[in-house]
Amino acid sequence: MSENGSFANCCEAGGWAVRPGWSGAGSARPSRTPRPPWVAPALSAVLIVTTAVDVVGNLLVILSVLRNRKLRNAGISYL
Repeated sequence: MSENGSFANCCEAGGWAVRPGWSGAGSARPSRTPRPPWVAPALSAVLIVTTAVDVVGNLLVILSVLRNRKLRNAGISYL
């Protein structure tokens, strides 16, 4: 965490749902309700699972193209 508090209440469990001073919220005031402690781990888990599925899917496509010669061309191109 930085000394000047630029990341205060942004990303840690129990931080505020809307960081005071952010202009992206328009004229809405911060809710001042603390973020539940399960939000950061849940979002991290979703990100990790999504990334893992993406990597496995891309590896399967590469493996399919390497094993099957018919997949190596772009198909019929009408020029």
